[in-house]
Amino acid sequence: MNKFLLILGFLLGPGQTVLAEERIALIPPSAYDRAAIYLNLALFWVALIVLIVLIRLKLREIERVQAMDAGRDDENIPMLD
Repeated sequence: MNKFLLILGFLLGPGQTVLAEERIALIPPSAYDRAAIYLNLALFWVALIVLIVLIRLKLREIERVQAMDAGRDDENIPMLD
């Protein structure tokens, strides 16, 4: 019983302030830093969208080349001399 009261005293006593939640500012208070963060986020999303568009274009080109049967061995394929 004494151990229970001791543990309860530590949990509810003055030691509780040690475990208090610390407030952390997620967005910096300065306008310059906030603008830099938002600019970096915008550039990241633009780069991601450009990358997706380039991958889609490359996949369409691969499908177009496969539809033309460019990989076949044929006698009538024009050659550069």
